Amino acid sequence: MPYWQTISLTLTVCWITSATATDTYKIDPGPFEAVSAEISVPFPALDKQLPLRIAYPAVPGLYPVIVFSHGGGCPKDMYLRLSDHWASHGYVVILPVHADSRSLGLSFAGMDPRKMGQLVYNRRYDMQHVLNSLVNIEAQVPGLAGQLDHNRLIAAGHSMGGATAMAVSGLVLHDSSTQWVDQFTEDRFDVLLLVGDPGNRDFMPEAPWRTISIPTLIITGSNDYGQSIASGPMKLKFPDGTEFADTPNHYLFINDMDHYMGGLICRTDVSGPLDYDAVVIARGVSTAFLDAYTKDDNEARQFLSSDKLAALTGGRATLQDR
Repeated sequence: MPYWQTISLTLTVCWITSATATDTYKIDPGPFEAVSAEISVPFPALDKQLPLRIAYPAVPGLYPVIVFSHGGGCPKDMYLRLSDHWASHGYVVILPVHADSRSLGLSFAGMDPRKMGQLVYNRRYDMQHVLNSLVNIEAQVPGLAGQLDHNRLIAAGHSMGGATAMAVSGLVLHDSSTQWVDQFTEDRFDVLLLVGDPGNRDFMPEAPWRTISIPTLIITGSNDYGQSIASGPMKLKFPDGTEFADTPNHYLFINDMDHYMGGLICRTDVSGPLDYDAVVIARGVSTAFLDAYTKDDNEARQFLSSDKLAALTGGRATLQDR
């Protein structure tokens, strides 16, 4: 069993308090062995090959597809604790390696701001191109043909990747200094999953959630803010008056969780401690969210609407509808 799976088995007893393990939702590895492949797909419009890491169940089936956008500059292998968990529960997870990833040897240090902006802007096209390339992906990965459900698609991401996922899910970008407005045309994603603060960069409108019209899960914490946010920390503790679209929005708040879960996602060069419990909580709740909205799982819906999580985590985590 891979190390990332043994962690959840060990930590389950650490954060469950008075409740039993049966009250939790899929915090342990699922029934499927998670396997992975690394390929690339041609992207002529951007004159490049787009590298992909794909995690998927080893057992044939028809599975929802998660397209996960990594954080700014993050290596492609720093999200296995999430992607492979979802794969073990019956999802195909495709992680495009954006041009800003350290996996490709790029660094933001000293980069021309215009070039950096273009790299961020092009992330949206990477997400869209993954959808356009699903048949190609199936053909390249042995045993994957016919297993991608093209009608159940999830946009997901961490940090800047969360902003990227929002940008292909209805977010209207706005630069108040120039009155520039841009809405990306992509309506194939059914669900939006955000891990960590997507940032309050200059192009973010004042009420970014107002134009997101698909079910959304937001995972954040009391110490969650990135290091490259334009005007300081924007901790996602939404005021009561925050405007949302009239669609289901679920809000997971984990006390003391930071932007990188202590160095377990995106980057390791951060001050700890390693927050394995936050990873376990995020995995369970995100899987419940995915099951509820892509598999119409009644047990998952009941978990999302219950108040179990606070008791299960000794008050550390709360789950709310917004």
